[in-house]
Amino acid sequence: MTQLGLRGAMIATNVNGQNLDDPTLDPFWAAAEELGAFIFIHPQVSAAAERLTSYYLRNMVGLTLETTIAGACLVFGGVLERYPRLKICLAHGGGYVPYQAGRFQHGWEVREEAKVHLHNPPSESLCRLYYDTILHSKPALEFLISTAGHERVLLGSDYPFDMGNLDCVARVRALSIEPAVRDLILGGYARTVLGEPTRSVHA
Repeated sequence: MTQLGLRGAMIATNVNGQNLDDPTLDPFWAAAEELGAFIFIHPQVSAAAERLTSYYLRNMVGLTLETTIAGACLVFGGVLERYPRLKICLAHGGGYVPYQAGRFQHGWEVREEAKVHLHNPPSESLCRLYYDTILHSKPALEFLISTAGHERVLLGSDYPFDMGNLDCVARVRALSIEPAVRDLILGGYARTVLGEPTRSVHA
């Protein structure tokens, strides 16, 4: 970021099998927060792969489950609480994270295990996450926008994969939302989140 003018990085949902709340990754999160880096989390390997060998489930179920595990660990591991200025975007509409936010909240309220590293309710960390638009469903995307907040949703394509939305702009334009909000999702919010490069590439 300081030498090439990059805005952040894409990382996987785990590092050699270690979840993203592993303490050894704290220097990375601290640096990302300090630099204002945009971190896009995209699954590379399917969760529960041994049980998902049929029907392309490693992609349809396993990758979204991987994203969910990553998001949940960032929340319950206290990463987003310790580094509140992190800019993290979860691929594929956040996996199952936005749709199980109520379960996360309830679990934190009734189970001590959920409070080990998370001092405040998970809702305070969840509202810091960003999500892309890759959901393949108009009602699902509208639900994400209404629950996470339209300012936390960014245009995604998943190009060049066969599970991508190569007509991603048309899908956002078809949503039952205000035109001004639609235009912000199509690029306005991304410009705000990405900001200006730390150093000019021509410096």
